[in-house]
Amino acid sequence: MHRQAILSGRAGRTALTQGFTGRLARGIDNELLQMLNKPGTGILPYPLQRGLMRSLALPAQKAGRSELLALWAGQSANLARCPGIQQLLQSLVEGAAERLNHGAKE
Repeated sequence: MHRQAILSGRAGRTALTQGFTGRLARGIDNELLQMLNKPGTGILPYPLQRGLMRSLALPAQKAGRSELLALWAGQSANLARCPGIQQLLQSLVEGAAERLNHGAKE
């Protein structure tokens, strides 16, 4: 679900929160992140908040509810374009071959 959220373009909107672990982190802006960032929401100190979020993640994951998962993502997560390992390896091989061919021409 995390990979799907990143590749679907939802990672274009990220936000900072202390709600994932009790420390500042960036994640995909979803229902969970918005609830955790509401003014007045109590956040436990690290690592207690992290433990709480981990125990909530299992039922959300089993139910297929990505909007209730802590979807960690950096500011550039929306630039990810690789849906699988085969495509990643192929793009690396093609990129290396292109650079080698370009360097041989110079």
